[in-house]
Amino acid sequence: MLLFEQALNKLQSGVMILDSELNVIFVNHWLVESFTQVSVVQGSVLTELLPELSSQRIYTCIRQALDRGLPAVLSPALNRTPLPLYSKGKTDAEPFAQMIRIQPIKHDNKSYCMLEVQDVSTMMHRERLLNQQAKKLNQMALTDELTGVANRRCFNSLLEHAIAEATRQSSALSLLFFDIDCFKLYNDHLGHQAGDYCLSKITRVLSEHIKLTQGIDRAASLARYGGEEFCIILPNIAPDDAVAFAESFRHVIETIGLPHPASPVSSVVTASFGISGFKAGKSDTFTSIVLKADNALYRAKASGRNQVVLANKE
Repeated sequence: MLLFEQALNKLQSGVMILDSELNVIFVNHWLVESFTQVSVVQGSVLTELLPELSSQRIYTCIRQALDRGLPAVLSPALNRTPLPLYSKGKTDAEPFAQMIRIQPIKHDNKSYCMLEVQDVSTMMHRERLLNQQAKKLNQMALTDELTGVANRRCFNSLLEHAIAEATRQSSALSLLFFDIDCFKLYNDHLGHQAGDYCLSKITRVLSEHIKLTQGIDRAASLARYGGEEFCIILPNIAPDDAVAFAESFRHVIETIGLPHPASPVSSVVTASFGISGFKAGKSDTFTSIVLKADNALYRAKASGRNQVVLANKE
């Protein structure tokens, strides 16, 4: 028995044995040292030292182990700090996160229960960091590196979701494609660094404008489709109504006033817009709404650029 107690006292986790009256029959050194605010020793009554336990789940679990022989596990996800335990005697900090297992024990026809306590604060901290890193990597996978808006992969997912919602609610949905006019000439004349700045500036200003524009659903999304071509998903907005929004977006881009000395369209950077819509119950699909918006954009560019064209209704 002495060897057994010595072994338990060497553990870097807590062990406590209670009888049916919640008397402490055994407590190892690690747990004694972690109870920095109270002195828990053999012979103590746990609920006299910690009366607040009587209203907590850990007390219920202890009683069920003693009275009904039911084991229990208190995970840190739902019960972060069941006991007032502190790392290295730091009472000014919060109690460390705990994993507690409660096991019923029968001996000489008497009921006991054993509490196994682990400090899982380091594990939880590591898990938080891993989750943050995973979230960051996932965000990077869905974000265009240059402009910070959604990339094409994210756009596909957003449009699929918007179509599903429009179908479920029988609501309107519009898709805008826009292209920076004569962007190759802009790059050739001013350089790729200026081109990158141009795209970043336009998406930043346009993103803010979309957020502040009345009548636009908060689920509206701006994405980079590729190169100088972008998309805007407008849930709950019919194509005819989307024309006015597209005109405001076109005007915003033009009024940014980025000089475009090589453009045959304007002295500043401009954009052309194509609009299509999705209507549940019709023949519209993900592919068709994209193709119609892209074709409308092509017509806007072929007709002189810096304008908005609505796809033909079918």
